Amino acid sequence: MIERVTIVGPATRCFVRGPHHVVGSLAEMRAVLESMLGHAPHPVRMLDLLGHATRDLRVVRLGREAIDMFDPKVAQFFVRLAADRVLPRLGIRALRLLGCATATTAAGQRTMQRLARVLGMPVYGTTKPLMKSHFATTGFHPAFERSCLVEASQLTARRFA
Repeated sequence: MIERVTIVGPATRCFVRGPHHVVGSLAEMRAVLESMLGHAPHPVRMLDLLGHATRDLRVVRLGREAIDMFDPKVAQFFVRLAADRVLPRLGIRALRLLGCATATTAAGQRTMQRLARVLGMPVYGTTKPLMKSHFATTGFHPAFERSCLVEASQLTARRFA
């Protein structure tokens, strides 16, 4: 049983030792997800997007594109993904933005909250820089979930330095 699908940007593929898909853009990510429709063993519960965080906004970058929900093209991409129900059809119930400190800036937090609203599912970001040691052969190591991840709905009550 596959618990998660891991999609990584080209610069971060060295972090992942287990099964993953390398993409250079959001369009490539969608193509990977659509290719899994009807072929993925169910249930896939989680979609992990792993990429370096941008220096200024601290949002995950997949290849050439930053996942910034205040960029109209990015927002429209996720609106279409939600409208086509690609993630629910794969059984995906949560999204994790795995890059260094993606939940520590206002821009990163707003992106997480908007993604959660658009996709209708929990979205998690990171509160710390991530290292290769945070990953196991199955992807992001479960031992670090409590200390490194925060869910978008928790952001109004919590601040991170």
